[in-house]
Amino acid sequence: MIKSCFILESGSTEKRVFPFYQRLTIGRHSSNDVALADRMASKQHAVVGRVKGRIVVKDLGSRNGTFVNGEKVEKAILVSGDRLKIGSAVLRFFKEEERGKNDSDGSSTTSRGVQKLGEYLIEAGIVDEFTLLRVLGEEEKSQTIDQMLLYIGVLDDLNIARSLAKQLKIPLIRLKDLEIPQEVTSLIPVKVAKTHLLLPVKLSEGKLLVAMVNPLDSDAVQALRLMTRMKIEVAVAPREDILEAFVRVYPIEFLDQVLQGAPDDDEVTIDL
Repeated sequence: MIKSCFILESGSTEKRVFPFYQRLTIGRHSSNDVALADRMASKQHAVVGRVKGRIVVKDLGSRNGTFVNGEKVEKAILVSGDRLKIGSAVLRFFKEEERGKNDSDGSSTTSRGVQKLGEYLIEAGIVDEFTLLRVLGEEEKSQTIDQMLLYIGVLDDLNIARSLAKQLKIPLIRLKDLEIPQEVTSLIPVKVAKTHLLLPVKLSEGKLLVAMVNPLDSDAVQALRLMTRMKIEVAVAPREDILEAFVRVYPIEFLDQVLQGAPDDDEVTIDL
């Protein structure tokens, strides 16, 4: 799901990796997606967005300017590897390569992206080479950028969900204590819910609110519209919340799956 991100190479903030989806603001104020404790940065310093498929950074009239690879810019197109300087902080931009014509599937492109991002993280001092090699060497891990960042520990499910909610301007829903009526959960079969990691949570005036791990999955949203014949409103929920909620709202289906010995990609504990 994460295709692009910014890596803080220098600067003061606890968080070092910032996923980029649609629009990301940078500055000294705490309301920014990248909030820098840097007196050289303006409160609202710069914004990064998508323009006709390209990633563009724009200075917001900052006092000390925005720099890309050492050059002061008002607006500039970013490519993977560029260094963006805001105040005294330096952010390295990473973007996964687009799938090439010679790629029979997306695996080779994803693998190259994971390796390249790993190199950037080492250069930034966020992870050491030994730790990265250990994580990359674990079976079936680090197949995606999300998984690598999660296993290294620089991001967690909640951070990813919060970034998605803020940048896409959609609700963030926590499901752990949410009671969902059976007439709502029955609108989407468990197989569909589990395949796309989503859960219907509320039905109101013909509109179905669906919590998704990946709200950018437009194919899944369109399939839900056709399946339910309803208007679908999308929210984002942490992956861990979705998996835990599956056991609560679809208990019989999950028990049948366990008893039948069906393979399960995500281990879930069921209390009998």
